[in-house]
Amino acid sequence: MKTKVMKFGGSSLATAQKIKDVAKILVDKKRDLNNIVCVVSAMGDTTDDLIELSYKISQKPDKREMDRLISTGEMISIALLSMAIGELGVKAISLTGEQAGFRTAGRHGFSKILDVDTTLVEKKLKEGYIVIVAGFQGVNSAGDITTLGRGGSDTSAVALAAKLGCDCEVYTDVYGIYSVDPRIHKSAKKLEHLSYLEAMEMANLGAKVIDPRAVEIAQKYEVQLYIAHNSTKIMGTYIDKENNVEQSIISNLSIQDNILLVDKKLQKDETTAELFSKLAGKDINIDVISQKDIEEDRYITFTSLIDEKDLIMDISDDFHFKENVSKVSLIGNAMRNQPGVAARVFELLNANNVDFYQVSTSEISISYIVDTINTNKVVKLLVKEFDL
Repeated sequence: MKTKVMKFGGSSLATAQKIKDVAKILVDKKRDLNNIVCVVSAMGDTTDDLIELSYKISQKPDKREMDRLISTGEMISIALLSMAIGELGVKAISLTGEQAGFRTAGRHGFSKILDVDTTLVEKKLKEGYIVIVAGFQGVNSAGDITTLGRGGSDTSAVALAAKLGCDCEVYTDVYGIYSVDPRIHKSAKKLEHLSYLEAMEMANLGAKVIDPRAVEIAQKYEVQLYIAHNSTKIMGTYIDKENNVEQSIISNLSIQDNILLVDKKLQKDETTAELFSKLAGKDINIDVISQKDIEEDRYITFTSLIDEKDLIMDISDDFHFKENVSKVSLIGNAMRNQPGVAARVFELLNANNVDFYQVSTSEISISYIVDTINTNKVVKLLVKEFDL
């Protein structure tokens, strides 16, 4: 029997009518496929509303209790969607992350999936149910509910598809993945196909359409992904094995805001390894790193996210922070075979008096840390230069 995992985000479920619309999509899909599993997020802005409410109760909410609180958003969604499907005369059952077999580990608010035991999901599929699963959540070895962080429902959906051995479709409020965020550049081109590597790089570098952990799992288990709008038949974007590397130099321009630029002068008895071991011990996400020696002093600069600032400050009080910076990244498989991309960007920024703090490269990307106030200017320059 053919199985499909479909994921619907919060914007697709924001109102009662939208929930009914998704229910109809699922019932129609079940006519074509025998087994449908649907992973959902919380309705609309429910998660943000719950977080805001928690801060009205406590200035520093307990992380465990915060996970228990915000996990209720997805539980509301699964129950209402199951009811809506039932009204259409089709059997549906809602399962929490724990009931669906998600076992997690790591810190509260950003846990990782260890395994998914699909026994109950498969049992309910065989009984003819559309199975509705709460994304974004699981349970750890202590029996506590944990959440996977922003975008975690994507990761839940792909992990479930990997265990079930099927494709995964992610439905959202955009028509696919674009060369540039269409909210920033209205003439951005929709991409019909991306390789796993391109999609993962884009997600890691700021594209908000899908969570990078979801793409990583998809690549590992060869789960084909399809990203599309939740209410249209317009073709979306497929993500699977390697694309034609000769197709173009640049496929995407990604922007990541809320970057934190961190500087630190190492103490005389402190090593670089010791510093980053302390950061790793706090599960702090570190990105671009640079090091320079001036006479006998060593200076370390790295980027993280604004959300990590308090954790970094817990380690030491001699970090220096610069906020209001963003990362602008050019991405494309063909950069492996096309020299000179970095030189073109350096010349472009220099000619237009745009300074940058750091630059980093990978096999298929190049990223610049710039002042957020200059982001739109940089985007316009790069869009024109690389015909995005």
